[in-house]
Amino acid sequence: MTAPTQQFKMVYWSESKQRIRYTEIHNFEDYENYEYVGSLTRVEFDLLIEALFMKFQDEEICFEDVQLMYDRLRKFCNELKNITDNL
Repeated sequence: MTAPTQQFKMVYWSESKQRIRYTEIHNFEDYENYEYVGSLTRVEFDLLIEALFMKFQDEEICFEDVQLMYDRLRKFCNELKNITDNL
C-alpha cells in the first residue's frame, strides 16, 4: 500500500501586518507586503501556527523568528519521516 501524496502550499509572513498566508498562488492580493517562508503540508502548517503561538503568544514576531521556527519544524518533520520510513 502506498502512502497518499501530501499537498504542499507556500507559506508567507507579513511582519508589518503580523499575518501569515498559506496559499497555492504566489500572486495573491497584497503579496508585496509578504515574504516567502517555505512550503508545508496543512498538518505542518497547523504545527507552525501552534509553535509560533506557544513561543510568542501576543508579542510581535519578526520575519527571522518565523523563518527560524519554520526551519526547525522542517528539520523535525524530516527527522520524523526518516524514523517512520525506517521502521
